[in-house]
Amino acid sequence: MHLPEPVSLTDGRLLLRLPDERDVDPITAACQDPDLARWVPVPVPYNTSHARDFVGSRRDRWGAEDGEMTFAVTDAGNGSLLAMVGLHARDASMREIGFWTAPWARRRGVMTDAGRLVCRFGFEVLALGRIEWWAGVGNDASWRVAEKLGFRREGTCRARLLHRGDRLDGWVAGLLPGELR
Repeated sequence: MHLPEPVSLTDGRLLLRLPDERDVDPITAACQDPDLARWVPVPVPYNTSHARDFVGSRRDRWGAEDGEMTFAVTDAGNGSLLAMVGLHARDASMREIGFWTAPWARRRGVMTDAGRLVCRFGFEVLALGRIEWWAGVGNDASWRVAEKLGFRREGTCRARLLHRGDRLDGWVAGLLPGELR
């Protein structure tokens, strides 16, 4: 199913919505974190213009055939940005989940809860038959989130991921309908 307009998702604690101008400064701040930059292919150094370009492109990428449904993960109470999560199109029945958590929101279950909302949306609304997770070998924090959601690690692919011009070995995991925890 193709959704031409972005949607919002919530569990009462978190609100996931299309990133917008109010997210530019917190995105810029989060992307200064060396741990985030180690695993996520953001520009280094990361500045406000990068965040503005990213936010400005999200609506068009949402509706694109090869696009990405990107959600700003925010605190439902005060609206503060906590993380980003997206479903990257692979084909009509499969997407890849990608995410990062801001340093100030880590170790609080934010990404596990946000990932659960997004995967449920993928299976129940988009009728996906599979969601994939990819990460560089050694990205244990990302794997912990994927594992809590029910993803099953399927293997290691040599030189699979392109990260700032280098090829990295990558872990791959899959989640099928009915496996979400």
